[in-house]
Amino acid sequence: MRRSEITKLVSIILPTYNRAYVLNRAIDSVMSQTFKDWELIIIDDNSKDNTEDLIKGINDKRIKYIKNIKNLGGAESR
Repeated sequence: MRRSEITKLVSIILPTYNRAYVLNRAIDSVMSQTFKDWELIIIDDNSKDNTEDLIKGINDKRIKYIKNIKNLGGAESR
């Protein structure tokens, strides 16, 4: 593979817990970057707010959503 054929992908890991009220701002920040080869992995630490609904309303294949079945804390969620 030639160097010019190599694509670079930036992975952003965003753990969250009951912070839907600021999650849109964080997602918008990632989506507005000039570098477009990224994936955003949102790890929901078993939130009880509307985090899941908010993320399901976003139609971008670069955004991945994982929900923990129980609250693990920020360090384990990463």
